[in-house]
Amino acid sequence: MTKLYQSTIKHVGELAEEALADNMMILFGEMAPADAAEYCFIHSHDSLKGNINVGGTLQLGSNEYPITAVGEVVNKNLSELGHITIRFDSLNEAEYPGCLHVSGSVPHCNIGETISFS
Repeated sequence: MTKLYQSTIKHVGELAEEALADNMMILFGEMAPADAAEYCFIHSHDSLKGNINVGGTLQLGSNEYPITAVGEVVNKNLSELGHITIRFDSLNEAEYPGCLHVSGSVPHCNIGETISFS
């Protein structure tokens, strides 16, 4: 399967792990504003090579997650800012325009792990 986007976690904000406890992971590219960065998993920014769609796959490290819903601005925000919220709740309709929903349990993510969409 073709990789649509691939990056590496560079920094974990002080409060980013708290979001994982709420079944969500907030991604932001390295240009994240300081007040937002503390809540985010900061990653190297890649160019989006096609649209992320339901039925695709999110890979975090060695874990794969089927994509169940894609908010209307996910592709735009990921492409321009590297910023989306991933919800680990299997919803089949996006809760917010910038949310991507996947099926599977919440991961533990470390600096250096790869994030990719296909």
